[in-house]
Order: sequence, then C-alpha cells, then structure tokens
Amino acid sequence: MRHRRQPRIAALLLAGLLTAACQQEPPPPPAPPQNGYGATERAFVELAIATDEQALKLVALDDNPSLVENRETELAELRKLLDAPYVNNHAGHDMPGMPTDAEIQLASDSPDARKQFVHAHLTESLEVLRSAGSAITHPPTAEVVKLMERHRTAELAAG
Repeated sequence: MRHRRQPRIAALLLAGLLTAACQQEPPPPPAPPQNGYGATERAFVELAIATDEQALKLVALDDNPSLVENRETELAELRKLLDAPYVNNHAGHDMPGMPTDAEIQLASDSPDARKQFVHAHLTESLEVLRSAGSAITHPPTAEVVKLMERHRTAELAAG
C-alpha cells in the first residue's frame, strides 16, 4: 500500500508546483546598461573597427591622404568606445563595406579595381552606418556613427 501512495503524492506535488509556476509572472526583461552602451553598440563598434582596419589597407593604396586620415580618426574614436579588449570576430569575413584580402590584392595591381573597391567600400559602409544610426542609443557611439557618415558622404561627393 505504501508504494501506491508515493506515486500519487508525487503526482500531487508535481501538479501543485506546475500550477504555482504557471501562475507566476515571467521575469522582467534585463535592464538596459546604466550608461546606454549595450550589445547593439558593442556589435557595431566591433564591426566598424574590423571594417575600417580592412578599408585602411585598401585606401592606403589610393592617392588620397584624406581617406587614410579619416579611417585612422574613426579607428581611434571607435577604440575609445570599447568596454572590453577588442577581438576581431570578423577576420576573413566578406561583409558590406569591408574589403576582402583578395580585393585589396587586386586593387594593389589595378587602378580600375582600386577605384571600384574604394567606391564599394564607401557606398556599402554608408548604408551600414545609416542602418546603425537608427539602432544606436548610446550618445557617444551615435556621435561616432555621425562622424563616419559625414566622412563617407564627403568622400563620395569628392569622387
């Protein structure tokens, strides 16, 4: 008789626990970071650093010192935003605005390819920046996004 009560008691306890658990409210979503620098900002900064590091290799081949200066300025500002050591999680990726090693190699041998790849970097990264601008809420990161947008817009206008 003892064996029959234990399963019934266990079933009643389990039912009671499930009922209590189902009546509880779900936990609140995690609070945003105190300073507003969250996962979106961190992801943007890491991507922008990786993109600018690759772009710097490409624009260094061009005869336009302002392109190099702008990428170096952006990299300095982006690194100031980091809240942890930088790890390039995008090495070797083929993403909009990020020149690949193969493109950089081709650009080093062909002025036409260089012009095409620089233009692609500028237009594609400008699209990424515009998208990021609507998602970034951390004011210092938003300022860097605006700086980068100004650079790309001016660089495209200059040809």
